[in-house]
Amino acid sequence: MLLGKLIHRQTRSRLRYRKQVHLHAAKDLKRRFIMLAMVVAVHSIAMVYFEDLDWWQAFWLTMTSASTTGYGDLSAATFWGQFATIVLIYGMGITLLAQIASDYVEIRIMRKEMKIKGRLEWSDMQDHLLIINTPSTNTERYLSLMVQQICNTPGLDDVPIQILTPKFPEGLPETLRAKGVVHHTGDATSPGMLNNAGVANAKYIVVLSPDSLNAHSDSLVFDTLHRIQEIGTKAFILAEAIDDANRQRFREAGAKAVIRPIRAYPEMLVRSIVAPGTEQVLEDLFRYQGDHTVRINVSLYDVRWADVVTQLIQRDMGTAIGFEDTMGNIVTHPKSSEHISLNALILLIGEDQVTPTSAEVKALLAPKN
Repeated sequence: MLLGKLIHRQTRSRLRYRKQVHLHAAKDLKRRFIMLAMVVAVHSIAMVYFEDLDWWQAFWLTMTSASTTGYGDLSAATFWGQFATIVLIYGMGITLLAQIASDYVEIRIMRKEMKIKGRLEWSDMQDHLLIINTPSTNTERYLSLMVQQICNTPGLDDVPIQILTPKFPEGLPETLRAKGVVHHTGDATSPGMLNNAGVANAKYIVVLSPDSLNAHSDSLVFDTLHRIQEIGTKAFILAEAIDDANRQRFREAGAKAVIRPIRAYPEMLVRSIVAPGTEQVLEDLFRYQGDHTVRINVSLYDVRWADVVTQLIQRDMGTAIGFEDTMGNIVTHPKSSEHISLNALILLIGEDQVTPTSAEVKALLAPKN
């Protein structure tokens, strides 16, 4: 753990150093632009007074000389005009222009590197989906599946995606960058990181649990939610909770939806964003407590699906959500008017309902002669 903290501290120091270098280079470029503008202005004035040119001709001569184009349509003829050109343009202007070009290319390269390695601030990003934290295991696969699902979901397919995580200090995997995903390298609980990621301007915020097997992750998620609440945002916030006892605390801290970490199915998380409330229904399908699904082995022939559903609901025997046909195929949500034959029914049973027996279901649904 000590080694991990040391590496994290060194990484943060390198990030601060790179940002300082970038800011220093930008200031140098701005200063040289100002100096070049002053040289151009002074030389243009000199050409007006020494060469008897109008202001446009003076400026034209200055720029063609500084850029070493030299069309030859105008040139300094007097001693003082030539002297001013030698000192101001040949001695200063051309050098400054070369330095500006060099600085510009350097800043572009540095900015590209910072973008790849997540060292740029995205505080001006608007209406984006911000993913905070990343799973500790199978990170790339999970994020790839999640981003793919987001891109395939109507309403989310054109939303910019940003990830705030310390996981990729050397850059996002190509599979994510190819989908237009950007990231900011940092810990959400560090001062200023959420602002750098544009939390206030986000449309959706997903706070993932860093370690789905460690209950301490709930503390990190809660801390992140509290920091987001302090900043203020109108975003729809979804958070992962390992312990069900923390769900209410997360909602009080600003989460509109809370879901358990289910790493094999990021689709569930995406559905929770576009259809809030479905996360509770989907979670119930994975456990026996509360509403749960059961299989009733019963053979029925030539029955109408609408009759199956309504008869079961009216007798408080559960909700039919699918069936196994006589070929062994599982069918979900058939048309209500469809006549079916089946070997088994898939029912959603409420927490307070008693699971019906096969005989009860057959007696209720079997066609009467």
